[in-house]
Amino acid sequence: MVSVGREALQEAQKNNKLLIISIGYAACHWCHVMEHESFEDTIVADLMNTHYVPVKVDREEHPDVDKIYMSAVQQLTGRGGWPLNVVALPDGRPVWGGTYFPKNNWMQALRQIADVW
Repeated sequence: MVSVGREALQEAQKNNKLLIISIGYAACHWCHVMEHESFEDTIVADLMNTHYVPVKVDREEHPDVDKIYMSAVQQLTGRGGWPLNVVALPDGRPVWGGTYFPKNNWMQALRQIADVW
């Protein structure tokens, strides 16, 4: 099991929801862009909160968590970067991920993954 926070894991397992783990840092331009475009948007937030347990991680505060999910995304996609966005099973194991997603692409991916789940 991967440690992304006991409360998030418990909520995901209790409600049988996937986790969305978004990792970034204060000086990351694209992290701020995605935060503004998607994470601060009420429609996107509703989609995420309805189907997932969202977890935001500062890579500078939790380099151990960043390392685990960066490795997973690099293996899945062949590249990595920030913002790092991962969908994980309720126990924290990563199943899908990538870096920056424009709002419409992010919403489309999250809907498709929720439908499969």
